[in-house]
Amino acid sequence: MEQLRIGVIGVGRFGRLHMKVLNQIAGCTVTAIADVDDDLLRETSKEFNIEAVFNDAFELIRHPDVDVIDIVSNEDTHGPFAIEAIKQGKHVFIEKPIATKHEEALEIEKLAKDHNVQVMVGNISRFSQPYVAMKRSLAKGLLGSIAMIRAKRNFSKDWFDHFGHRVHPVYESGIHDIDLILWYAESACRQVFAVERNISGYQYPDLFSAILTFENGIVAALDSAWLYPKGGPVNLVETLDLAGTIDADIEIIGNTGTANFKLAHSGYSLWTDAKVYHPELTFWTTEHDGIGGAIRAELNHFILQVHKKEASPITPLRDSVEASRIADAIVLSAKENRPVAL
Repeated sequence: MEQLRIGVIGVGRFGRLHMKVLNQIAGCTVTAIADVDDDLLRETSKEFNIEAVFNDAFELIRHPDVDVIDIVSNEDTHGPFAIEAIKQGKHVFIEKPIATKHEEALEIEKLAKDHNVQVMVGNISRFSQPYVAMKRSLAKGLLGSIAMIRAKRNFSKDWFDHFGHRVHPVYESGIHDIDLILWYAESACRQVFAVERNISGYQYPDLFSAILTFENGIVAALDSAWLYPKGGPVNLVETLDLAGTIDADIEIIGNTGTANFKLAHSGYSLWTDAKVYHPELTFWTTEHDGIGGAIRAELNHFILQVHKKEASPITPLRDSVEASRIADAIVLSAKENRPVAL
């Protein structure tokens, strides 16, 4: 198997997590990195023994000795970086969202087909076993016909200091649940109605709530708020240690059954004098042979699909393009206080 040479754009906390996982996977190696932070670049190049280092991501993208571009940079850069990478004939992995503009998502989809390259978006929940089990329950007909899907995803208030002036939460947090809803509904979204509130005074709202109606009759409710208090239990520890909480629930209601998963409490608790911890055990676990969980399954799947020269059957690019259309509609609906037909 040939070694795919990977260039990673964005070497912050999550970018370095990608690098650690990719270096565990057969058939690829990280050979180049790019970031706007000189100190971070220097530290990361030393830690991972990377010689090809760039301040300008477009220089990395055009580097002839890179086969694959892994985009782990700020959300509004995803579209431009992916478009240029595809034009250069590179395979691309894009951390969610695919883009923050639907027009860019459409261009990515068209270019990927025209240039015959593999492009996959990091919809990590599709590789997390609880969400996969819910999908299997639908395939087995255990829930009957779906009537409604409810999704909630709340985050620590402190974290919004990093996102409130950077990106609308529909592209940062809501996109996870839009993707899951699309995966479970297996139908086109026909109308969106959304509301939002700005409590903290940032450029973007702290919370939004949306109702999605689908062609097959399914109704989906989606809520997200970045207002979780400091005293909440900590559930991102060890592999990616963040002093805060992701509190996410999703429920599928069918005419013969229901399925529900609560991310905030894995069943494992750790109590100390300082904090109560409910470590998350599905996304990026520290295992005997390195980093595992959904992120390893996701990146391993992408590398395998590139080698096979086949698009992902688990997270098709079309679904991410459709999710971007819904996200844009949520923003527009809340702004104009009206339903938006798709």
